[in-house]
Amino acid sequence: MKKNFFEQPLIESETIESLSAKLLATTTELSESNRELQRLQKERSEMLANISHDLRAPITAIRSAVDYLVNSKNLTEDDYSSSLKLIDRRTKTLENLIQDMYYLFCVEDTSRKLAFETIDAGMFLEEYFYDAIVDSRYDNHNMILDIEDGLCCQVSIDVQKLVRVLDNLFTNAAKYSPAGSDITLKAFADNEHSLLTVSVTDTGNGIPEEALANLFNRTYTVSSARTPGSETGSGLGLSIVKAIIERHGGTVSCTSKMGEGSCFSFTLPCLLAD
Repeated sequence: MKKNFFEQPLIESETIESLSAKLLATTTELSESNRELQRLQKERSEMLANISHDLRAPITAIRSAVDYLVNSKNLTEDDYSSSLKLIDRRTKTLENLIQDMYYLFCVEDTSRKLAFETIDAGMFLEEYFYDAIVDSRYDNHNMILDIEDGLCCQVSIDVQKLVRVLDNLFTNAAKYSPAGSDITLKAFADNEHSLLTVSVTDTGNGIPEEALANLFNRTYTVSSARTPGSETGSGLGLSIVKAIIERHGGTVSCTSKMGEGSCFSFTLPCLLAD
């Protein structure tokens, strides 16, 4: 068989073009991965800086109170009482922050398996709600349950993790809403019964529109956005919500209007019947 020397350069040209395309695709993928790593590193650095700040504040208060008790003379019983109460409050702040940090890191660690079980979403939410209405944290609020009539949705969830999600959302709603206001737990499925949406709505001060995009970021503090000048926390509560829901294949979102309140929502995939 005769070798066609005229076709050989064409074949080599096509091979070079194919390799070039693959090289370009690989380079683009590596660049995107590098940008994502840089973003994660920046987010991690900002989160550690925020946490460091939040740790310093209670530690400084505790140290000041201890110095006052140790170095002051002729202290009254009220002096001791007020200083010890301050130490107690700040110690609890530290404890909660450290617990939230550890919890978030555990949830984000995908090597740790969640304890999934299949349950009826409506029954789970009803049980949570009726436990919540007897919780003293919500005594000063009007609790409302709004579950879609005939809701039929089986979900695969880690029950304890979803309870944590609801606890965080209800705690925020109560914290940033005036006494006597409504807090509503709502749930409904889409037309195909493939997606469950759950929301917790309050009638508090609301959140500035420019803050909404950052609420679930680990480096953002929600309290400063909702109540300017208030004592800030770690900002990890909503990050925990996001991490848990994403481990369940769902999404989180928030809508809000100043002076009217906020609605925090999450979705979960429903298990389709065989």
